[in-house]
Amino acid sequence: MATAGKAIGVRWDPRWAPEEAPEIARWVEQLGYDELWMVEDCFSSGGLTMSAVALASTERLAVGVGLLPAAVRNPAIAAMEIGALARLYPHRFMPAFGHGVDAWMRQIDARPRGRLTLLEETVAAVRSLVRGERLDRQGRFVKLSEVELEHRPKAPPPILVGTTGPRGLALAGRVADGIVIPEVATPDAVAWARGLAAASGGPGRTVVYSYLSLDREEAAGLEAARPLVERWMQSGDFPDMAERAGLGRDGRAELDDATLRSLAVAGDPASGTETVRGLWGAGADAVVLLPRGGDAREQLRLFAEEAMPGLRG
Repeated sequence: MATAGKAIGVRWDPRWAPEEAPEIARWVEQLGYDELWMVEDCFSSGGLTMSAVALASTERLAVGVGLLPAAVRNPAIAAMEIGALARLYPHRFMPAFGHGVDAWMRQIDARPRGRLTLLEETVAAVRSLVRGERLDRQGRFVKLSEVELEHRPKAPPPILVGTTGPRGLALAGRVADGIVIPEVATPDAVAWARGLAAASGGPGRTVVYSYLSLDREEAAGLEAARPLVERWMQSGDFPDMAERAGLGRDGRAELDDATLRSLAVAGDPASGTETVRGLWGAGADAVVLLPRGGDAREQLRLFAEEAMPGLRG
């Protein structure tokens, strides 16, 4: 593992073909990364299925999945799947739930009113079930009658929530074991998010995604990362993250190099190392890298060989 229990991970790119998962998972493990985070983007490949493949193909690699949309996951069935993986691969699996991307949820008619309530009820129920509880609940969305897992995992996995807003972070503090923060978070944003979760019970494990764009020349690495971040700024997504990066809630402020370095592992390998240290120092337990398109494998290899050694030991 990385320094002082901190971890470095890789996020699966949904454009990669599912049949590549065994080889890529083994390669990520061989490079020395601690974690591989699968995704459940519509309409790519199933997060739990891909997690099972990655776990079965590796020996020590921890595997997360973020995010499972709560609106399409019955908590009892989700707990069965999660519990089985936790029994097969103890201490190596970390599922995270979220609302689901709004456009995708509307596309499949799975965008209910009261999304926060649905997320809270789902996470609370799954977390209780994988801990061996017998549930009788009649919530607004989750209704369970005498439900109990037959095969309870001896080491219940952490159940995380992916979110960025104040109400979602408070929810995570109440019912989850940690938070997943998207790939636009500065150290200030990480500390802010952890603080809101802690105020409601505890931040638990904090996982932070970050764009990866390295080059031998720092300016080239930064410029390749800039369009990735600017696309987010123009989207208007995650306004709380934008505000804490000094970009304004509408993301229309100028993106200077210092801000870009603070929220993306970008530049040359040395500056990438400093970005990870900054996110760790703000409270991230794991920094999960999203390599830029076109040369993703080379990016991950370069980080592993030239940036990661400075973060170990």
